[in-house]
Amino acid sequence: MKKNLVFSITLLLLAVLVATAPYSFAKVCDVSEKVMKCHWTARAELFLGISTAILALLRLCGNSKYLRLGLDAGIIANAAGIILFPTLLIGVCGMPSMHCHSVTQPTLIVLGILLLAVSAVDTVLSLRSRN
Repeated sequence: MKKNLVFSITLLLLAVLVATAPYSFAKVCDVSEKVMKCHWTARAELFLGISTAILALLRLCGNSKYLRLGLDAGIIANAAGIILFPTLLIGVCGMPSMHCHSVTQPTLIVLGILLLAVSAVDTVLSLRSRN
């Protein structure tokens, strides 16, 4: 039970960071006359962060091993999206000197990798446990 609590809270905190990062400490470009690609990436990351937080909250409430495994699979899928949106799917501004390119993109990639790793470790540990 304690392991479930630690993993769930860790996943929840990482999800909140994903949702808030593009609007706070890893801010994307401000919308001026032209809406930049990083604006749309921030919106997609907000959705993925909120949905991952909901999955982590459900995981916190769930008692079944198989429910947690299913929720971990959903979190892993969201983590893949968190990594793919700023890199391949939408991207960020093209100029390397832009804040979104130098700060936002690496921040989101690291947070996505951390979410992926925590969920994968929990999945492996859950599959190894007997009950």
